[in-house]
Amino acid sequence: MNDIITTMFNKKFMEELFKPQELYSKKALRTVYDRLAHASIMRLNQASMDKLYDLMTMAFKYQVLLCPRPKDILLVTFNHLDAIKDFIRDSPNILNQVDETFRQLIDMYSCLSAGEFQLIRQTLLIFFQDMHIRVSIFLKDKVQNSNGRFVLPISGPVPWGTEVPGLIRMFNCNGDEVKRVEFTNGGNYISPQREGSFDLYGDRVLKLGTNMYSVSRPVETHMSGASKNLASHTKENAAPNPLAKEELNFLARLMGGLQIQKPNGSEPGFQLNLFTTDEEEEYAALTRPEELSYKVINIQATQDQQQNEELARIMGEFEVTDQPSQSTSKGDDLLAMMDEL
Repeated sequence: MNDIITTMFNKKFMEELFKPQELYSKKALRTVYDRLAHASIMRLNQASMDKLYDLMTMAFKYQVLLCPRPKDILLVTFNHLDAIKDFIRDSPNILNQVDETFRQLIDMYSCLSAGEFQLIRQTLLIFFQDMHIRVSIFLKDKVQNSNGRFVLPISGPVPWGTEVPGLIRMFNCNGDEVKRVEFTNGGNYISPQREGSFDLYGDRVLKLGTNMYSVSRPVETHMSGASKNLASHTKENAAPNPLAKEELNFLARLMGGLQIQKPNGSEPGFQLNLFTTDEEEEYAALTRPEELSYKVINIQATQDQQQNEELARIMGEFEVTDQPSQSTSKGDDLLAMMDEL
């Protein structure tokens, strides 16, 4: 990681990037991205590189598209640099390179007007407008449709310096307010708490540009579309299979625990858990459709005297009385077995 960051923030490379120039073409961007990715000992095959590039471009497109205001593109960039600095805390020389880039960004872009930031944002969106690659994490979070287009939110904080929509003010020719009309905005908007910091160090407030994989997500135990179709089909045949129940009963009898009552105060022998955590199991039990819940067949595995006798009897039935002939090697054993066949 240090090798990649060192190459990315090389002084000559940064000087070239900060020169006034036309936007890079998609081919040029891909070439730069490939060289940066292979600046270290890490090597990726073509398929992995394609997926990594697609993830990078779609993630950045999502961040630019959802910026509350054009100037917030700078906050997104600062979030990127803050995350990079976390990787190189123990490397002062590389950290100085990143901080120098930080200062150049502040000097060059902090004085731009809202219109100039809007032009930058529009230019970037034109660059990405034909890219509609589906990303699993976006699909899972329901911020991207199946056709690859992003979903614009209708809730959350409004841009800094604006008001929550829902009021129309009317003014006369003298600039005096003469009438107010309220309307339903159709969303759940709130006023922003504060503006993000554009300094070298500070709270950016805006979460776009931070690590999108660091957000804790609830374990998905709800049914997908295919599972829902299966569940609807199961409703028609909700009766449990009697053969399956008999097989489980037979297995319980073989283990010697079906007809044996558990003594008072005894602890269970073992518990089979197909979930990662107890919370996940409890959530799955609460959300499971009633028609899919069958009677549980408990298989006792406690080690008491009765069970030991039953298991000993069963094990005795599997004993082989004929002793196999002694062989000098594994090869002889195999040949002898083949001769017997």
